[in-house]
Amino acid sequence: MQAIEFKTQLKHGQITIPLSYHLNEGQSVRVLILLDDPIVSPKNMEETIWQKTAGAWQGEPLVREPQGNFEQRLELE
Repeated sequence: MQAIEFKTQLKHGQITIPLSYHLNEGQSVRVLILLDDPIVSPKNMEETIWQKTAGAWQGEPLVREPQGNFEQRLELE
């Protein structure tokens, strides 16, 4: 295994690998992402996703169909 280190920035959800490393098309690689400036914690990221998507549905009104009757289970002895 060989380690290659370079600096880059996330653009449109993608990380660009410099062409100067001459990786072969289809070559298997292992990726480890180390953030220089962690600005979003996993908890904040989860909240951000919910905030961005809450109320975003623009189709027909959602309808919850009847759920039917609850299953009747036998009493425990």
